[in-house]
Amino acid sequence: MDLELTKHIILGYKNGKFPMGESKTGSIIEWVVPLERGLIPVGGIHCSKSLRKEIKKTEFSVSFDKNFDEVVTNCADREVTWINKTIFEQYQILYSKGLAHSVEIKKNGELVGGLYGLALGAVFFAESMFSKTSNTSKLAMIAMMARVNYGGFKIFDTQFPSAHLKSMGGITVEKKNFEKMLKLAMIKQANFNRSPNLTTWDQFLEFACDKELQHKSFP
Repeated sequence: MDLELTKHIILGYKNGKFPMGESKTGSIIEWVVPLERGLIPVGGIHCSKSLRKEIKKTEFSVSFDKNFDEVVTNCADREVTWINKTIFEQYQILYSKGLAHSVEIKKNGELVGGLYGLALGAVFFAESMFSKTSNTSKLAMIAMMARVNYGGFKIFDTQFPSAHLKSMGGITVEKKNFEKMLKLAMIKQANFNRSPNLTTWDQFLEFACDKELQHKSFP
């Protein structure tokens, strides 16, 4: 285990850069600093009426940090991916330190969607997500956003802007502005494991999708 690399990775995130594998089969990583950063305002996911209806009528269960390795493995299970052996091993270390987190979406006990990322200060850096059935990556995003909002995080980072993320409420922030936001959020503290835990889809939707409820406390 390369713990020195782990320290560099943590420092890199704190300073606005992140590692990506150069290739799927190699072990080399490269550092990325986007000129434009993708963010979703905390508590500001756009949840369509159709998606809300689907959530209500379908039995999807949610868990956090129960199947971390499996989530990362599924995120990497595509023809082209930046999640190589080094990234996978480093995130295992970060998970063991309580810094990396995953959300698991299951149906009938089977993992059908998920998302993982890194929590530092009051920033959650979403790394990757996957979906085995329709919309389950969106459900993972909703559940993770709710957890992040509930825990008092100030930034939900998606690394790169995209049309898909924009449709979910994503925004684009220039590098200099992101660095200022990051610096302020890094000196604050958030609690990913705040109690009592959110447990129902009504609660996840409330804390993920309504901007007016960003600072509301859950009893």
